[in-house]
Amino acid sequence: MAQEKKDNRFNNIIKSLSSNKNEEVLTAIKQLRKHGKPEAIPHLLHLHQTTTNDEVINEITQFLFDLKDQSATETIINAIAKETNNSKKAFLISIFWQSVLDASDHLSFLVNQAIQGDYMVAVEAMTVIDNFETTFHEDEIMNIFYDLDEAIEHEEEDKKELLITFKEAIRSLSVEF
Repeated sequence: MAQEKKDNRFNNIIKSLSSNKNEEVLTAIKQLRKHGKPEAIPHLLHLHQTTTNDEVINEITQFLFDLKDQSATETIINAIAKETNNSKKAFLISIFWQSVLDASDHLSFLVNQAIQGDYMVAVEAMTVIDNFETTFHEDEIMNIFYDLDEAIEHEEEDKKELLITFKEAIRSLSVEF
């Protein structure tokens, strides 16, 4: 019975995110801080991209930057993978260094985003990677070096310099031999 009540509350909060009334949406975002589940993140990301209300955008941004539940990591990684707009992709990547979410299991993915994305995507990915405190396998690091060397060879000057700096950041990570 208690679980059913929690599920109903959560479902009502999600419905409120779709409201045309900004106050109702803002209240729903605040309620998610107490009664939220990782399943709410796709709804918040969608709303963040579709609303024109600055207050709603700011509340969602702050909510995402305050995430602590590590299970949200996969949802955000999936959103990054699906996103085609570089500025939105950069924002999504920034969630990792703004929050306490650990994306170190996705090192290669983040490096590939930096290589394929624009300058700001690369900056955000490098900021995330600079905050890693984990040890990585030598094979993964070597593959990343190969990918970065190839990208550096074919990149424009500004991003080329950034990717060289990126490579140095990767070099400073702890490596398990």
